[in-house]
Amino acid sequence: MLRFEIVSSRTVEGEDKEKKFVAYMLQVRQDVSDSMAFDPDPANVERRYTDFLCLYNGLKKDFPALLNNVTFPRKILMGNFDPNLISTRCTAFESLLSLIANESRLRDSPASIAFFQEVELKEAKRLIDEGKFDQALSVLESSFKLLNKVYTDRSRVVLSVLCRIVACAGASGGALAGPVERWAQLALKRYEAVSDSDLLLIYVPLLHTCISIWDTLGKDKSKLIEELNGLRKRGMKVDSVPSLMEAVDNLIII
Repeated sequence: MLRFEIVSSRTVEGEDKEKKFVAYMLQVRQDVSDSMAFDPDPANVERRYTDFLCLYNGLKKDFPALLNNVTFPRKILMGNFDPNLISTRCTAFESLLSLIANESRLRDSPASIAFFQEVELKEAKRLIDEGKFDQALSVLESSFKLLNKVYTDRSRVVLSVLCRIVACAGASGGALAGPVERWAQLALKRYEAVSDSDLLLIYVPLLHTCISIWDTLGKDKSKLIEELNGLRKRGMKVDSVPSLMEAVDNLIII
């Protein structure tokens, strides 16, 4: 059973010209239904009031009927750090998230997908551009942990972040081959039952990246090469394809 809870909040001093703001710690769990057994390994991420506001506005626009009974706290100019206001906002955020947990249409909406992944995705892309692949890997691993609780194992949002983790190894020139190997194995396993044509366009670069990882680690890559050859015989383009990172960037998630 999917559960969302705001477990804490903190005041963050803004950088440069940014004003200080309140960061809310969102905990995401898959609790055992009909029992008091809590998820032993929850995902924790921070979000700001503006993140929740964008989520609410997006859902309200696309699903006005489903949001009829949801009251969302208005933005104010003064008093944002008052404990009573923060408590009231936490309650409102949890009510909105509870609705999302129980309604798949809301979870699969563009607003929800953006809310659950955009903060970490933006940070990971920045770190990759700066060549800080190990830090990007850590951010993407946290993102996967969250998304894998909210969405199904083979949903495109989960597969995309999983493949982006593997792509980190390719972009790092093999430096992350060891830490990423288990993620590569998982990605290959998840793809066994995938048939969507656009997702398969990522599968070929994934195979190429895994072959490179296996080669770096001295592992037998014959099965991966055999899989590529099988796709070639089925008429798929398997040579001169984009890198895995480029392929994931081009994937339409929604």
